[in-house]
Amino acid sequence: MKYLKSIVLAVSAYSFCLSASAAPPSEETVQGLYEGTWIDGKNPAKTEVRVIAMGKGGFKLLARKEADGKIVRAEIDGKIEGDAVNFAGRSGEQNWKANYTDGAIQGTIGDKGKLELKRVVRTSPSSGKKAPSGAMILIDGKNFDNMKAKSGDWGDVDQKDGSIQVPKGGMNSVPSFAGSFDAHVEFRCPFRPGARSQGRGNSGCYLPCGQEIQVLDSFGMTTYLGGGCGGLYGKKDPDTMEPIPGLQGKKENVFNLTSFPPLQWQTYDIEYRVKNDDQGKEAGSLTVYHNGIKVHDNVALNHKAGGFRFQDHGNPVRYRNIWVLNRDSK
Repeated sequence: MKYLKSIVLAVSAYSFCLSASAAPPSEETVQGLYEGTWIDGKNPAKTEVRVIAMGKGGFKLLARKEADGKIVRAEIDGKIEGDAVNFAGRSGEQNWKANYTDGAIQGTIGDKGKLELKRVVRTSPSSGKKAPSGAMILIDGKNFDNMKAKSGDWGDVDQKDGSIQVPKGGMNSVPSFAGSFDAHVEFRCPFRPGARSQGRGNSGCYLPCGQEIQVLDSFGMTTYLGGGCGGLYGKKDPDTMEPIPGLQGKKENVFNLTSFPPLQWQTYDIEYRVKNDDQGKEAGSLTVYHNGIKVHDNVALNHKAGGFRFQDHGNPVRYRNIWVLNRDSK
């Protein structure tokens, strides 16, 4: 009996281990950027895929490849089912089936096609960029002399990485800036899979001239003109936005190529220059790099002196390593 009891206990323990190891992957783990091969018939092509968590265990898989000089896209749905994540749907005239396992996605496209992908994590080349000599530090998680929380309470400060959650009511720089400058901003959008559009990790970086550079979780998501991450709000989309085939002419249907997934740190590197226009009045010119990629190039703006402002939009967006370097106006 003791022998049989030992066998039963061993089998039960083994079954428990199998059950524990077969737990479904988290939505955060599955969501992200994937790279690999989209084999369609006899024409294999490198592809990048964005898997976006949509809440309640649901996902969207957006595939993009270049073939014969054209951009080809596909979109299918996915869902956590038991201990697996399965994707299935019809794109164009082909049926797609795929599944996620341990950071990889594999599947079939039509009768002969294949999809083979691995999850990748990109980082901005300017992440952690140190402030140059003479720069004014606005946020480093330790010294708040040059920044003021509107509520007077800084709330959630992480001493390890020097980041802060945008305080209630937002935050403003104490000094004003009247001339040319370079600025560096790092931000991280929260994971809010059940939210949509402007409710998905919303904040904003307002420049001294009053123009907002939108902060938003735009990974694989569409929105209106200037409303996506890196957009000049209400004025201009990033230059890296691509129209979705078949939906041209609709401002909300553009695809953001530079945004990272939520919970990853992103960067803005800002170059603002002041010069005289043809009438001798001061005018501003703005160039912005989002995650190291130029998204605005010498955009003309109305110039005025002012401070930096970071918007509280009710979303727990985090900021770190914000600094400004004054440049001589020319």
